[in-house]
Amino acid sequence: MNTTPSPAEGLTLRRATDADWDNIIATDARAFVMRNPLPDAERADLRGKVDDSDVVVVYDEAGPPPPRLVGVSMYYRLPMTLPGGDVADTAGLSWVSVAATHRRRGILRRMITELFDQWESEGQVFGILTASEATIYERFGFGPVCFAHDVTVDLSRTSIRQEADAQATVRYGTAEEVAARIPEIHDRWTRTRAGALGRSAAWWKPILADRKSQRPFGSSGLHYLLHQDGYASYRINTATDPRRGDISEIVAVTDAAHTDLWRVLSGLDLLPTVTASIPVDDALPVKLTDRRAAQVTGISDKMWLTILDVPAALGKRKYSGDLDVVLEVTDGFRGRAGVYDLSVRGGGAIVAPSTAEPTVRLDISVLSSIYLGGIDARSFAAADRLWTDSPETLTAFDLAFATDRAPYSGTFF
Repeated sequence: MNTTPSPAEGLTLRRATDADWDNIIATDARAFVMRNPLPDAERADLRGKVDDSDVVVVYDEAGPPPPRLVGVSMYYRLPMTLPGGDVADTAGLSWVSVAATHRRRGILRRMITELFDQWESEGQVFGILTASEATIYERFGFGPVCFAHDVTVDLSRTSIRQEADAQATVRYGTAEEVAARIPEIHDRWTRTRAGALGRSAAWWKPILADRKSQRPFGSSGLHYLLHQDGYASYRINTATDPRRGDISEIVAVTDAAHTDLWRVLSGLDLLPTVTASIPVDDALPVKLTDRRAAQVTGISDKMWLTILDVPAALGKRKYSGDLDVVLEVTDGFRGRAGVYDLSVRGGGAIVAPSTAEPTVRLDISVLSSIYLGGIDARSFAAADRLWTDSPETLTAFDLAFATDRAPYSGTFF
């Protein structure tokens, strides 16, 4: 860990201590344009999810005292489901900011380098993040992997096609029922989607608290719908005219649970519309009597990923087709560049260093984007960001990395 000030800049990089948190909270509020810094309860929630040793701070000590905090980065330790259902630990980069007064001084690169050093020393295989801006992180080897459709459903025009069973399967949950049941349901759901992030008790605490300070302006507290294989939460948004329902989360382990939950959500009284963020392959539109009633108002990337250890990552996931390629990975940031023999049989991969001529060539950020199945290899080839020696190689490579469901993280961090 580097704790030596840069003589030219007077910048000191080190790990956080308890004494830094007032500065960290104030800096975060300014960097992410919050109305106010986090209140005490939310600050306690945050401290419960991250250790000081996983937080990097940069101070400017060159000016008049006291030193000014000019850079912050931290990471969470989050479990992520891989294609095939196995779960891997990841380093979830978050709270990254550099003071507007100290741009173009290499602070971001120094912080990211410091954390990469730590992740690699710990044997981490994946780094992940949610990006506030889309042009920052590719240089460090990150690529977008999970996407969502923002939809607005016109409830006056549609309903679920399938008729409900005589016995109701969805009920409103009390606070006690919600706390007792939804963490287990969510845990089961994470096994159904590549990219899905698990939540520890420290993550559930602020979600279940539903603190007023965390609610969007003009919105109610969360209403929870419970199914034996799923749940949904939504708010009434009174800041719009007319009022609408904003679905915070819908988690369904089975197709039946998905249908039953949406049947209730599409029949809410006195709300002409509801909004939701759903996976890009969500079956909602085809379950509606009028699929045009579910208008996609936007598409957004929900998670980015970078592979920290190429052979380990390629060996961890399951594949959808057999493959034999010589894979060349380039990397302009770290030492992840290399050439590998990649052989896939029966869904499993054998990876070994190679001296053969490459048959597939791509950047580490491209490999990271392809890894969970969220972007197909053929799209990158069309954009001249992936090269193969033949169309047949591209077809086989594309098929091997394909997944039966679009990856979806489900947790903002």
